[in-house]
Amino acid sequence: MSISSFIRRRFNPASFLRREGGSATIEVVLWVPFFVVTLMASGQLALVFFGQAMTLDAAQDATRAYAIGTLTSEAEVRSRIQSDLSAISSNVAVVSVLSGDLITTVVTVPASDFGGPLRFITQFSSLNVQVVAQQFAEI
Repeated sequence: MSISSFIRRRFNPASFLRREGGSATIEVVLWVPFFVVTLMASGQLALVFFGQAMTLDAAQDATRAYAIGTLTSEAEVRSRIQSDLSAISSNVAVVSVLSGDLITTVVTVPASDFGGPLRFITQFSSLNVQVVAQQFAEI
């Protein structure tokens, strides 16, 4: 077998099209970006839900402190929640109202502040995470 016949047989276009070697590589190249995007979007969504849980925890803690008398005014509740969430966001809006015996605290934070370093899902830039904590005053 000469080199020229080997080259003709090996690099024959019809033979090349019939071979299936490397087809798994093409499938991986087509599917990997989809899985990477899905993984990144899931991670960012998880960060938003984690931020919501942290916001709710801060709101419940401050509302409870106000209910038992540790905090004495709505301004102290607002200050406490903003300081608890200062590592996450500087755009924390807090409204705390004492109506009769019921204390209601509403905390609003832009969802984009919970997005992490990638900020992959840009639709979160216009959404807000809002949590409500209520507690009966015990004093």
